Amino acid sequence: MVVSRTYEHRLQVGYEQVSITQGTTILNQFKETYPYSPNRSIGYLRTYSEQINSRLIMLDEEKKVYVDSFNQLVPNTILHLTILKKETVPGSIFSNTEAFGYVQYTLLPFQTGESKGYLLMVQDANELFAEVTSFQRWMIQTLLIAVFSFFMISYIVSTWFSKPIRQIITQLKKITPQKRVFSVKHQRQDEVKALIDAIKNMVEELNLYDDRQRRFLSTSSHELKTPLTTMQLIVENLPYVREQEALYGEFVQDLAFQVKKMQRLVDQLLRINSIWDDKCNKELINIHDIQEHLLDSFQYIALGNEIELKFDLEPLEFYVDRELFYRALENLVSNAIRYSPKGRQVKITSKREKGWNKISICDHGIGIGTEDLPHIFELFFRSNDATEWNQDGTGLGLTIVKQIVDLHNGRIEVYSLKNQGTCINLFFN
Repeated sequence: MVVSRTYEHRLQVGYEQVSITQGTTILNQFKETYPYSPNRSIGYLRTYSEQINSRLIMLDEEKKVYVDSFNQLVPNTILHLTILKKETVPGSIFSNTEAFGYVQYTLLPFQTGESKGYLLMVQDANELFAEVTSFQRWMIQTLLIAVFSFFMISYIVSTWFSKPIRQIITQLKKITPQKRVFSVKHQRQDEVKALIDAIKNMVEELNLYDDRQRRFLSTSSHELKTPLTTMQLIVENLPYVREQEALYGEFVQDLAFQVKKMQRLVDQLLRINSIWDDKCNKELINIHDIQEHLLDSFQYIALGNEIELKFDLEPLEFYVDRELFYRALENLVSNAIRYSPKGRQVKITSKREKGWNKISICDHGIGIGTEDLPHIFELFFRSNDATEWNQDGTGLGLTIVKQIVDLHNGRIEVYSLKNQGTCINLFFN
């Protein structure tokens, strides 16, 4: 609408300038006949009216008809036209009439001596109207084509952009509890790629979780079945050795050992399953609290095994869940003491390293073989050397430590040489 009106206005200005130029030329030829020779004036008007195909009317100072080129208006006729009320002249007004269609009225003032008059030009402006209409029609067609083209381009672009979303939805609908497979290829490095990667990771984590759960149930069943089978055999044979006091006492002792082992196994299994459900209630603890806790927990046990606990601690502060953090340290220190020969040393150190708070538990015990290192955090894993050295173990301690470290968004490093010792480093923010 704005463009159309602007175009129409510019056309009208052009038509107006042409009319004013024509009218000025005409006035220069016959304005001297006014007001003395009406007959000569009308002759001039008729001639120029035919030349420019317009109706020319001369008006007196009061804007009454002086002469009419069509000789239809008598002198002193009062015309009721909008152009005659226009204060700024020369100028034109365009009007849409019922009888003649689009008409242009142009009024030019002139003066002869002391006499003042006006020249009114009435011209057919249907050509201007037709041009404006043609322009509007062209604009509408152009806009329709542009809108249609924009719609098609938008549809194509949106289809192109939404294609990976549709693929994602299709793949997600195929995922079932029994089958979790998500495979969508997307080359562009954008938000959709990030979404696809996130879903892939989620599906992989779910599959890994299911696999761990199955392995956990399978391994747990196996590990629980072993002491239960032993306990069943002992109980079945107890009546037959009742009269043999020494053998009977040995059977009872073995039964108590298996019950204790099973209790410890069940307790650690419950811990493993509950750690991820526990809220990590972090608080600030300092290195002095850590040293005091480890001494209270293990000084007596270490002395009983002739193991020296040595501390080399920088004054650090850890922002951790106190109970979980202490449980991880207890498992590591307990293992270090359990798998170290008498007369050896277990060293606990702490320092700041590359933006991390690092705490290390190092021993000079039996160590871990290279082939066993990748598996030490797996459920129920125990190396042959560890089993031969100490039967009293479940293979769950390091699994619990790894869970606790992961829950704190930390990391764990293990360095070990067979028959030389093991050093486990924990890193916390």
